[in-house]
Amino acid sequence: MFTKAINDFRGGIKLSHVWSYQAYHEVSAKYKRTIFGSLWIVGSMVFLSVAFAIVSSAIFHQDVKQILPYIMGGLTAFTLISFILTEAPELFMSNSGIISNHAYPFSYYILEAVLKCFIVFAHNIIVFEIIQALCTGLPVPHWSILIALPLVYVNMLTWGTLVAMISARYRDMRYLLPYLNTVVMFMTPLMFRADSISPSKRLLIDLNPFYPFIEMLRSPLMGQPMALQYWYSAAGITVLGILVWLIFFNAFRNRIAFWI
Repeated sequence: MFTKAINDFRGGIKLSHVWSYQAYHEVSAKYKRTIFGSLWIVGSMVFLSVAFAIVSSAIFHQDVKQILPYIMGGLTAFTLISFILTEAPELFMSNSGIISNHAYPFSYYILEAVLKCFIVFAHNIIVFEIIQALCTGLPVPHWSILIALPLVYVNMLTWGTLVAMISARYRDMRYLLPYLNTVVMFMTPLMFRADSISPSKRLLIDLNPFYPFIEMLRSPLMGQPMALQYWYSAAGITVLGILVWLIFFNAFRNRIAFWI
């Protein structure tokens, strides 16, 4: 029933030796011949986390050492999942030359892009653990991180592919979605805790599709389990993403080459 989509994904998996090398090479080559090398990957995240922690501690009267790991964990998770709004819109357009001249499966490009994000995420996790150890001690990550990472990965693949297709068909989305990402960042509990929001405005958080995945990563990294309600939300979004991906990728994958 969804033969085209499934076969395309299988073809992408078979080229894992190609896109895994390409992903690593692109990340490492970006910082070639620099003094600090890959440390620049985490630089912006660290500085932004410290700045947010100082501002948040002043506004909410919290200890910087307590709020800094919370904010850095949230930004680390958000940087990963925001791939859907920041990089996915350019995915097929930025590879238009390769798509026009090579018959790679379209899944090849999304698999490579997601792996690059996870490589950057791994860099951020190392620095996050160091900062957390200095601020509050180093807790043992909760076991649920082993479930969270595959769920986040699947959602980045499915929703990222859908966003890339829509952005290739409707070019304005390439500019709209990165702006939307900034709005989502400030509406998501990154600088503030969700329990500090009044019940009347709690709906803004509960309807935020990014928040369950951010909390799914942040809580285990801080040694805490995530609230059960967010697991249900994340599972529902994941199932919906797979179904929508199967339907639309199967129906329109052959048109991507013409859209770009």
